Amino acid sequence: MGTWTEMDRDVEAAQAALLARYAPDTLVRRVRWSQGETHVLELGTGSPLLLVHGAFSDACIWVPILPELARNHRVFAVDLPGHGLADPFDYTGVDLLELARTFLRDILDALGVRTLDLVANSMGGLFSVVFAIDNPGRVSRLILVGAPAGVHRAVPLQMGLPLVAFRLPLIGPSLARFATSHLTRDSNRKFWGKVLVTHPERVGDLLLDEDVVQAHRNAGSHLGLGRCLGDIRGLRRRLILGERWQALEVPTLFLWGERDPFFGGPEQGEALAARNPNLRVIRLADNRHIPWIDDPERVVGEIERFLGNAANDSQMEQLEGA
Repeated sequence: MGTWTEMDRDVEAAQAALLARYAPDTLVRRVRWSQGETHVLELGTGSPLLLVHGAFSDACIWVPILPELARNHRVFAVDLPGHGLADPFDYTGVDLLELARTFLRDILDALGVRTLDLVANSMGGLFSVVFAIDNPGRVSRLILVGAPAGVHRAVPLQMGLPLVAFRLPLIGPSLARFATSHLTRDSNRKFWGKVLVTHPERVGDLLLDEDVVQAHRNAGSHLGLGRCLGDIRGLRRRLILGERWQALEVPTLFLWGERDPFFGGPEQGEALAARNPNLRVIRLADNRHIPWIDDPERVVGEIERFLGNAANDSQMEQLEGA
């Protein structure tokens, strides 16, 4: 970035504290893509694995399980445009599906990776599915952790109301900036407990703090993204992939929390899997939208089994005690 602002430095400091706690050997670097620069976390050696977060989050959401995944993989976690420490991004009028194809293609090219495995959450799942449908030769396997966008329009009330309010003419931007500027660690934990996780007490303070400062920094980008994503009925109809799910040729695993309030529940994934033999669904009991916080041992184990690297007992014991 050319000139760093105070908010940029706040995010950088929060990320440094989070990485020092969970993954101190992580390489942090900037990567250029065709419409700007973004931020990438890299750890480990082995087969390449790219982690793609959901809307309004950033790459640091994966940090609590980064070291475990890095035992068998060269793991990359990337900030989507306008998230984390990526360049600010104007989503006004953007075709999100086209952006998905462009962004992930550019990121793979910038990383010098021809083919890799993808793990994605929520909107990151939509980005990854669209990319995999159009570029099956570049994605070996795909794991959708938490409900992916593109399946069903339903979103929880706690997300739907802000998406509608922020679209209001004149006052929408002011409402969005007020909401993010008054976000705190405690209010963030309460929100996570209502929507994202079953056990908010398991969310580390450093992760919540990083999420708060990156939300402050990216309020403008997130406002534009919210307008692209939703309307009064939930996720925009044009983002529902429908029959296009049947064109997904890449072996794909859904890890879907049974208490996930997004996108219609695991039954939606099972209906897709019944029509496409490349898809498989595993239900995660007592999990919501970010299951690797609620049950990191189970999630890492299922990822590794699907990728052919069944975690050993020693690894699971270390993860459980983290």
